[in-house]
Amino acid sequence: MPRFFNKLEKKAGSSPGLQIDARAASGTASDICVLIYSKDSLETYHPPDIDAALPLIQKNKTAWIQMTGIHDHFAFSRMGELFNIHTLTLEDMVTPSHPPKFEDFDNYYYVTLKQLAFDPKKDEISETQVSMAVMENLVIFVQDRPSPCLNAVEKRLHAGRGKLRTAGPGYLAYALIDAVVDQALDVIGQIASAVESVERDMLEDLNPGHLEQIHRLKREVIFFNKQLRPVRGAILSLIKSESPFVPDTTIRFYADILDHVNHVLDAVTSLQELLSSMLDFYMSAQGNRMNEVMTILTIISTIFIPLSFLAGIYGMNFKFMPELEWQWGYFVLLGSMAMIGGAMVFYFKKKGWF
Repeated sequence: MPRFFNKLEKKAGSSPGLQIDARAASGTASDICVLIYSKDSLETYHPPDIDAALPLIQKNKTAWIQMTGIHDHFAFSRMGELFNIHTLTLEDMVTPSHPPKFEDFDNYYYVTLKQLAFDPKKDEISETQVSMAVMENLVIFVQDRPSPCLNAVEKRLHAGRGKLRTAGPGYLAYALIDAVVDQALDVIGQIASAVESVERDMLEDLNPGHLEQIHRLKREVIFFNKQLRPVRGAILSLIKSESPFVPDTTIRFYADILDHVNHVLDAVTSLQELLSSMLDFYMSAQGNRMNEVMTILTIISTIFIPLSFLAGIYGMNFKFMPELEWQWGYFVLLGSMAMIGGAMVFYFKKKGWF
């Protein structure tokens, strides 16, 4: 799939909403995990299907349903029926190329984000879509494949410290979004380290491989910006939302996430400018190197112009050339050439031309 263009994943003119694809759904069942928790307890279940997860939900406790894998369309369709989730939301959940966004519905709100990771060996960013529907006493979290942010929040739940156990689904949703944004902070930090490493190498020993590295890092920064920039709009929409599932106590925390996103986007802008300046430096250095080579070649050519002139004169096949009969004529000519060449080298050196 192209990384910079989200290809249309359904046929043009087809009905809106989730379309069950039996071929895509076969053999790709989603893995379901359910966490039921309160201040004093935490229970974990692994039901075989989404129908078995429904009876586990308790009125006075927060339920967190985790679904890993987005190709089991039958399971998502059934989930929509059980929890009254709009078919357009279900379509977004199973579309991995969907950009980050926030949507508010009567009985829930929906957020989709991109979990990013950076491979320093390949200088490449990988993405995983994560989505969540937040309801009364329930958060449904969907991911294409396991993500680090999920593990981090789970550890906090098991530790039982802080507000996570007592603040309800609204705070759980905040914790998950915060973990995704924190991961983006880590990724941009790794990219910045890679850029600075290339910059140091360029200053020490410039070589053609640096051009490829700069181009690759520029692509990754653009890709990162493409994935993160919509998050700012999603968080702003969430803050301004009047949804009853966004507690007033979490608004200040979302404002803090927004500050983090703005900080990361500022860092992205700085990295783009730095990479552009590095590219300019590379091209300028290559141009200077070429100018130095041309200067040396020009000096060599200039030195040989008078020498070639003398050699050309005495290389002519005229019968009467007095100098050809001189006993020391050959050595005088060589000496003259050496003196002329030496004088020109001395002059060019004094002028600082090489």
